[in-house]
Amino acid sequence: MMKMILIVTLGFDEKFALRAIMRRGIKEGDKLLALLPQKGDPRGEKAFLTLKQTLLNMLPKLEVEKAEINIQDPYGAISNLRKVLKSLSLKGEELILNISGGQRLLIIETLAAALSLNLGNLKLELETEDSSLYFTTSLDIMLPMDLDKLDLDILKKIAEKGSVKLTDLLDKIEIPKTTLWRKLNRLAELKLLEKDKDNYILSDLGRSRVEPT
Repeated sequence: MMKMILIVTLGFDEKFALRAIMRRGIKEGDKLLALLPQKGDPRGEKAFLTLKQTLLNMLPKLEVEKAEINIQDPYGAISNLRKVLKSLSLKGEELILNISGGQRLLIIETLAAALSLNLGNLKLELETEDSSLYFTTSLDIMLPMDLDKLDLDILKKIAEKGSVKLTDLLDKIEIPKTTLWRKLNRLAELKLLEKDKDNYILSDLGRSRVEPT
């Protein structure tokens, strides 16, 4: 089973980190890294110590660490966070970044570092304050994509139908079959489409690229 590295931006309490851990599940061999502001509010350090003790009481061999970030130097902070995230990604393990807690500046710096690296094995998590909504996605949702008008038309047609075959699209979009086939394959490679046998279906990422009429 693949090991997990859970990275959390930590605020004045540990509730979001604990929720992420309980939701994901954590086991011996996994790792938790808490990101905190350097020389920040003592409540942040207290939250980390409480989180660490709680986890080690359950799993004594769990790796629990913290990284203190100088958030007052945004560009230096981003550089430091890039180094941290890059080194973790090289381990080839499941990488989860939860930005539900912590100061806004720390969250923005962490997100900027993650986006600048475009790590393929990183998943982004976010939870609302009242826990009514929990969102997990890849970083692809925040990255620009080179989509032309035809690409967008294809995505829109599939969104309207829900599930379509290549032959169905040929009736709606007047282009050569080979051109449409290449377009569909590229959109699938970009993870905008999913394929179920001969049917093409819009992925969640694809839904985010289709503008409502």
